[in-house]
Amino acid sequence: MTRFLGLVGLFLTAVAASAAAAGAKVNASTGLSGIRVEASQRLNADAQTVWQTLTDYNRLAAFIPDMVSSRVISPPGAGPKKVEQIADAGLFAFVMPDQVVLIMEETPINLIRFRSVAGKVAAMNGEWRIQGDKAPVTLTYRAHIVPMTPVPPLVTSYFIEDEVKNRFEALGREAERRMRAPAAGQNPYIPPR
Repeated sequence: MTRFLGLVGLFLTAVAASAAAAGAKVNASTGLSGIRVEASQRLNADAQTVWQTLTDYNRLAAFIPDMVSSRVISPPGAGPKKVEQIADAGLFAFVMPDQVVLIMEETPINLIRFRSVAGKVAAMNGEWRIQGDKAPVTLTYRAHIVPMTPVPPLVTSYFIEDEVKNRFEALGREAERRMRAPAAGQNPYIPPR
């Protein structure tokens, strides 16, 4: 009976963990003032692990779909970090510009505000916010993007939401993988192949 209760407990823990890692909720709107995006996701990871994943700027391209490179271009200790990101965004270059340089204003371990200072976008600003300390935590993302050219009329909010969700959930999966990695004796900074 004790063994049965132990197995039931393990099953319920697994169910709770998978429920915590539910899919992202994304809302996008387009208009004359650009694109506004809001996304949130509950992650089965603690705040420290999510923070380390978000701020691993030089490795983001290893796990974010369509990101070709991401690297810190400011000298160490030079104030807010300056990060250059290059993407193979195709039609969705207005959501994830082909090339952008962002200033990252970090408030460890729960807030990163960003704004564009160069690149193939008229303006881009927003924030990443981690709510909670211990797993599960909620990760939220807000952005206002003003593309260099108007959003094509056939591109609906649904398509933007789908693209953002794909990238947002990839980041979440990486944070959850890193959270599990130390327990499995793996290096938390090497993504699986």
